[in-house]
Amino acid sequence: MKFSLKWTFFSTLLTATIFILVDALIFEKNFFQIKRFKIGNPDSEGTPIRLLQLSDLHLKGRLTAKHRRLAAAVRKLQPDLILITGDALDKHGHPEVLADLLALVAPDIPKVAILGNHEYKSGIAREVFCELYKKYKGDLLINDSECYVIRGHRMCITGLDDLIHGQDDLEKAFQKVENESNHLVLLHSPLHQDSFLQKFEALKKEGQLDALAKIRYMFAGHNHGGQVTLFGLYAPYLPRKSGNYLKGWYNQKEPYLYVSKGFGTSTIPVRFWARAEITLFLYYP
Repeated sequence: MKFSLKWTFFSTLLTATIFILVDALIFEKNFFQIKRFKIGNPDSEGTPIRLLQLSDLHLKGRLTAKHRRLAAAVRKLQPDLILITGDALDKHGHPEVLADLLALVAPDIPKVAILGNHEYKSGIAREVFCELYKKYKGDLLINDSECYVIRGHRMCITGLDDLIHGQDDLEKAFQKVENESNHLVLLHSPLHQDSFLQKFEALKKEGQLDALAKIRYMFAGHNHGGQVTLFGLYAPYLPRKSGNYLKGWYNQKEPYLYVSKGFGTSTIPVRFWARAEITLFLYYP
């Protein structure tokens, strides 16, 4: 009887260990989710603008089968605009690998990107990233804004510099922006929203920004959903400047914040209860 109980315990423990290792080392980091949300004014008529967020790709030395599946998925989703919210390249990555991926991800699809802390740690000049994105119909926004006309609607995107290694400059970032109906902000670390929103409101009160200027949504990454978590609810470790943000939606009113779990990994090549994702937003103006 004692032998039977011991065998049951050890077999259960072995099965659980194998499951965790397979899930963490293979499944969650290699087989990504495609998450979908309706945002804006879902009750309005008309065709939505298809926004696709890619975050924390952490590209390193070469593309893998996972990246080719990513490119195929993006092409199938047919986004109108791709939002790249930083750390597209790992600190040990090579720009040629990012170029290879952008070439696979339908180079004719417009893209807008910001830098994350890993692009800064790579030591690669920002001009290299700027030219690279430009080659594949992308705009790199570092404290800057660009407006696009998509499906007959004007959409303004503001990209902020990285919270850790950069320096935000709101006056520069918003100098092209007035009272926009569809205004989105890209920031790498979700913690950045805390100081950013305070500065934004202060500048409006001081008259340095249009008093009617508003932001509808913000998109961030950086945290990888914890990357390794306890049932997706608690992360023992989060990267620097993460705050209390983990994944998903935040804020009870505009501007709403969405924090992507991202696609790649950093530090250790595993994910557990933090499955890689790409996110499609059906934006109804």
